[in-house]
Amino acid sequence: MMPPKTRKSILVSVAGSAGLDITLREAPSDWIGKVARDVYTQRTLLPLKSPVEMGLGGNGASASYVLAKMGLQVQLNAPIGNDPAGSLVKDWLKKAGVQCITPAGQSTMHAITAVDKNGQRLGTLQHVGPSINWSLSNQNNKSQWLLVSLPGQITVEAFLPVKQLLESFNKSNRTRVLDTGIGWIKKILPQEMIDLWSHAEIISGTIEELKYWTGCQTPQSVIQKIMTAGPHTVALKMGEKGVAYQSRKQPFATQLPRELPQNNVSIGAGDAFNGALIAELIRGRSVSESVANAVSYTHLRAHETRHDLGCRLLLEKK
Repeated sequence: MMPPKTRKSILVSVAGSAGLDITLREAPSDWIGKVARDVYTQRTLLPLKSPVEMGLGGNGASASYVLAKMGLQVQLNAPIGNDPAGSLVKDWLKKAGVQCITPAGQSTMHAITAVDKNGQRLGTLQHVGPSINWSLSNQNNKSQWLLVSLPGQITVEAFLPVKQLLESFNKSNRTRVLDTGIGWIKKILPQEMIDLWSHAEIISGTIEELKYWTGCQTPQSVIQKIMTAGPHTVALKMGEKGVAYQSRKQPFATQLPRELPQNNVSIGAGDAFNGALIAELIRGRSVSESVANAVSYTHLRAHETRHDLGCRLLLEKK
């Protein structure tokens, strides 16, 4: 097991999005009218049963927060604006110990998600903000790990810069982790995605997106198809069914999730899983142990409204 002092010397570079997540629980479905008014009326002023929930969002920021809280050096490449939302996001990241390396943008990503009383998503409005300068993530040659998390609204034009980043990070003492998300579905060819996988050691993704790219239907066949492209480890996130995984050293297996409390919202859980998985692998744990601990952390992250409490509980457990 890697001692804490040694772990603190490990630098993880993260490239992805960062923003403000706003969650509206049980908002009336017809709360937006069709006629604009400049005064409140009974039609335009409707009750909201629960307070608005607000927190750190973005696949890069969420994973970076977890990595820093679990004792690692983290450099985040994500555009964050000089606006009120950006101030909140940067403050949360700074307090966690995350170093933001991207120059300030004109705006910060916002995501407003409506959920029902059980925490199931009804829809999301997202302001993407400025695009990511992917090349910034390889300017520090001391980085030993790279996590590339692609935003949901990524453009096709970003494919080449992302591929170049992964290629430039290719050294024997470095590990590349890739979570491609849903942004390129039906925008690039499956063979192009398979080629991108060949430039990463670890692939993490949801079963829905990876079924699309592989053309396979079972978790085991999806993972095996990805591994033939070159990655030595695959983690397949399956929601309430847990995480399926396999590596060259460990056979296919599934880690079941803990039962989440009723009314829970799982926004950001998959991104937190990525951060916790990397942190556990850096600690020297096996893939099976790392996945199990990352799933446990994801449960805590989803259950608690404060990010630091979930991290603290996980660290106390070690």
